[in-house]
Amino acid sequence: MNKREHISFKQSWLCEAIHLRESQWGPQDDSKARLLAQHELSPLAKVTCRAQVLSQNIDLTSTIATLNSAGWYAFILILIFALLTGASMALTALGNGTQPVNIVWALISLLGLNVLFLVLWCLTLLSPTASGGRLALLWPWLTRKLARGPDMGLAVQAWWGVLHQSKATRWLLSTGTHVIWITVSLGAAATMLFALSTRQYDFVWETTVLSSEVFVKWVGYLGVVPQWLGFIVPDSETVRASGSVFQQSADLTRRLWSGWLLGCLVVYGVLPRVFLGLWSGLIVMKRLSSAGPDLSSPYYISVLSRMPFFDSQTDGKEPEESVLSEGLGPRSRTSDTWHTQHILIAIEPEPNEAWPPAGIGAALTCASPVDSRESRKNILATIAHARPNSLVLACDARHSPDRGTLRLIADLSEHSKRTLLWLRHSQTPHAHTEAWVAQLRNLPQIELKIRDDAVSVMQWLERHHD
Repeated sequence: MNKREHISFKQSWLCEAIHLRESQWGPQDDSKARLLAQHELSPLAKVTCRAQVLSQNIDLTSTIATLNSAGWYAFILILIFALLTGASMALTALGNGTQPVNIVWALISLLGLNVLFLVLWCLTLLSPTASGGRLALLWPWLTRKLARGPDMGLAVQAWWGVLHQSKATRWLLSTGTHVIWITVSLGAAATMLFALSTRQYDFVWETTVLSSEVFVKWVGYLGVVPQWLGFIVPDSETVRASGSVFQQSADLTRRLWSGWLLGCLVVYGVLPRVFLGLWSGLIVMKRLSSAGPDLSSPYYISVLSRMPFFDSQTDGKEPEESVLSEGLGPRSRTSDTWHTQHILIAIEPEPNEAWPPAGIGAALTCASPVDSRESRKNILATIAHARPNSLVLACDARHSPDRGTLRLIADLSEHSKRTLLWLRHSQTPHAHTEAWVAQLRNLPQIELKIRDDAVSVMQWLERHHD
């Protein structure tokens, strides 16, 4: 893949999903997708366009959209649960206010698991096969539970496939893990701040084998960074005075210990996770920005080998001539093929019928009649590239509207701004006019003219002229 050319994660996701589907269930009918992809200038753009069209045809696009929405809902539910967990941790650490708060146990309750798992995460950086965070695995698991529908397993597998190919899996899970712990810590901080504002707590510390000076130094070391950030921390005398469980704390002492606990929670519980989460997120963005299909793989080599050839100039501009121009008649070759606004196509006209008919003005370019399988392929390629403003399809009412003709009409109409079906010879004996009208009800985007003269066609063209 060209290093200067990038596609979005969703496009990579669609490409991988189509790759997996065709690998498991065989090649899809991609004739229409290849026609739409042929005017793309690069191989990457061609396979991306093809994947998007095939995904729409099999409704895989809506499946991926459903899975994407379920992923966001799952992550929001996890964050809500994390907030409640943090609140529960804070209330457990502080108690109900009837007993003094043991500072050591309160700090362990608030930071113990967070710091422990943070150390374990740092150790996983030494292992190239580590997942990046077991906690974040709840996210894809819950997403899969919320998302229901056909091909959902395929969409999930493709999602993981793109992440693995871009080597972003562990960093995405790491980002999710850090965000979850940030939410837990913020929930705990907010709940603790609310509880300290509405209830009176006394703070003490206790020890049996350690001297008071050890605890004084420990509290001082932990309070250095919070003090830099503006949190109030107790001095050594306040720490020594809090060693007695029988002494009720003064108001200033309570505020000092409250500030110290909050400061430690923010500095050692929130900030490291914020920095590591941002770092992991930046790595994810960088690696996913270069994600995309491996065009050198046998699968994509096979896909590109079936693509219609489309030449391009070195400066990226479209060429003035192309093999697609073979589908247009001599009249159109005298004008700018790629800016044709109004095209007339005859589908299976009688061999002895004069074409174009009298009354057709110069504003309407006449393409070569469609009377064979090869000409159908050529005209589809031409219209897919030209994308005319107005397209007039002339059909003979004496011929029955078979499935192939109706499919051709529908495909051609998708590549023009507006389409008119000119049903000629509709008043002759044995004409299948009613059958044509009945079938065209299924194609509401196509207008119908059943008059034989060309005047009504030119009037329609003039009425819709942009």
